[in-house]
Parts: sequence; structure tokens; C-alpha cells
Amino acid sequence: MESTYYITNKNNQLLELINTIDYMATEATVEELDCIVRLKEELIAKDGIHVSPEQYNSIISILLKFVPTYIKEVS
Repeated sequence: MESTYYITNKNNQLLELINTIDYMATEATVEELDCIVRLKEELIAKDGIHVSPEQYNSIISILLKFVPTYIKEVS
């Protein structure tokens, strides 16, 4: 049985995530843009409900791409 999760709209968390994804899309490369747009469309279509573990991984992966290098290198 595959687990599903949801992103709560408490304190507008889903809206904040969508806005963050929109911001990242403005700074993304062409290769990254397709993944970002697809993820955003899936989240909106599902209204943040029944988010798969793969989608959570995509969210984390996309967000990590925009973390400055000097922060990533801190051990």
C-alpha cells in the first residue's frame, strides 16, 4: 500500500509553497522549468491532498537547487 500525504492549508502553507514554486520558476533553467511546472500543476490539481512520497521528494529536490552553495557546503 502506497502512502499518501497532504499539505495543510493551515496558515496558507499550500499557497506559500505554490508562490515559492512560482518564484523558483522565474529563476530556473529550461531543464528545471518543466519539472517545476509539472509539480505545481499536480499540487494545484490535488489541492495539496494525496501528495505522493515522490512528489515530496520532488519538492525537496527543487527547493534544494535554490539553496546557495555556501550554505550547502557548511558541515
